[in-house]
Amino acid sequence: MEQQSTMNEDKVGYRRPPKRSQFKKGVSGNPKGRPKRKPFSIADAISGVLDAAATYRENGKAKTVSRRELSAHNHVRLALSGDVRSAAALLTLLTHAERYGELRSRKIFVVDWLPDYEGQTGAQKTSEFAAEQRARVRRSVTKSSTSSSLLRPIDPNDTE
Repeated sequence: MEQQSTMNEDKVGYRRPPKRSQFKKGVSGNPKGRPKRKPFSIADAISGVLDAAATYRENGKAKTVSRRELSAHNHVRLALSGDVRSAAALLTLLTHAERYGELRSRKIFVVDWLPDYEGQTGAQKTSEFAAEQRARVRRSVTKSSTSSSLLRPIDPNDTE
């Protein structure tokens, strides 16, 4: 009878794998386990959005650039039209890129930034220029009664 019991145990077939290929007791079938999840990085998500392609028109031609580059184009356009905040944002981005990203340096030439009167500091000139811009915006808003004129860019040469 002992031979019959050992023969039944050695039997291999449907739902009876050989003993040598069965899982050993106390040993995991997945020794390394499930890999840990990569931690979510909000910086990577924002970079992915900013690096996506965007299409815009320049001189009637469609151009495709990254959203990051398109944002820089818009800041330059606004800064050239007299927007102080866009100019400050551009300088901040440039400083950050030089400090943490690109290592090459660029020269920035500031034109017409001499004092208007003796003893005027750069901070005073900046605040006076910003006050002029705010006053110009207020005049343009009160001058027009339609909402479409609010979306019109401000002409830096406007003397009213």
